Amino acid sequence: EFVALRLENKNSCSGRLQVFYNGTWGSVCSNSMTFKTVSLACKELGCGDAISLDPFPIYGTLSGPAWLDHVECGERNSSFWQCPSNPWNPQSCTDLRDETYITCQGKRPESAPALVPTCPNSTSCTDREKIRAVGGESGCSGRVEVWHRGSWGTVCDYSWDMLDAAVACRQLGCGPAVFALGKAAFGKGTGPIWLEQVECRGTEPSLQ
Repeated sequence: EFVALRLENKNSCSGRLQVFYNGTWGSVCSNSMTFKTVSLACKELGCGDAISLDPFPIYGTLSGPAWLDHVECGERNSSFWQCPSNPWNPQSCTDLRDETYITCQGKRPESAPALVPTCPNSTSCTDREKIRAVGGESGCSGRVEVWHRGSWGTVCDYSWDMLDAAVACRQLGCGPAVFALGKAAFGKGTGPIWLEQVECRGTEPSLQ
């Protein structure tokens, strides 16, 4: 099934590291966490190089799940998802001090300005960089636009439903879908209409 990473602080590339798994965002525990693991997490998030693994001295217990612990990335791992860890468990750690907080070098905008595409024609362009939500209050709501053939374009709302929205929300790193709006709810888009009659099963990693 599809999994995703995020930093809970959405305005920058630093904050609490969380993983989306089994329909829920949860913590990543810091036991055995190394700078190599942080580096691969920053890369997966599109946040450039790692700067630090940050201490978080709050005492208490976690309010939600903690999916992963003892993530141990090595030199042979090129992706965070390749790294060995303990088995997935919603109670991987229970103490707030064990949560992972990291700082990466880059800064990721909420949504890309229309005239400055974040995803040029590049072999390193990730699925997450090929989608954006425009016109909403944050990068997690708005008109769905996808990057294709060197430009941003829209998605026709014919057959658009919650299964399609679920895939788009995961690809954006925004968790589960809440609404699947149509009728240009966030304003009419410009440029090409790249997708029409989208019929996702809801488990795909991307609209593409």
